[in-house]
Amino acid sequence: MVAQYAQQYQQTQILTSSRVQIVVLLYDAAIQSIELTRRAIETNNLPDKARFIGRAISIVGELDSVLDYEQGGDIAKSLHRLYDYMLSELVEANAKHMSARLDGPARCLMTLREAWREVAAQQQAPLAMAR
Repeated sequence: MVAQYAQQYQQTQILTSSRVQIVVLLYDAAIQSIELTRRAIETNNLPDKARFIGRAISIVGELDSVLDYEQGGDIAKSLHRLYDYMLSELVEANAKHMSARLDGPARCLMTLREAWREVAAQQQAPLAMAR
């Protein structure tokens, strides 16, 4: 029952979020997946490792696939290079069963998440003042 409520809450959160907030949620999910992958590698839990690394790879791949090079210009190109690096490291972590290979992608995602979180906060500030 609790899992059902949690899933409904997540769906409501996504449906009521701005695009920027959705990006932050995706970064959160990728970071969580990487940490769960790390735990699975350290405990030699191969099914969980496969599930969570797959989820992290899917999220990073999706973030990469929606980059807008026309509007984003050099920033989009830089993000693409970062996402490409993260994907490569995630694949290596999986193939070599090495949790240390997760460190770089985790750091990148946390840094990017904080930047996007600030953008989301800046978008919310004018809305709060208008009330």
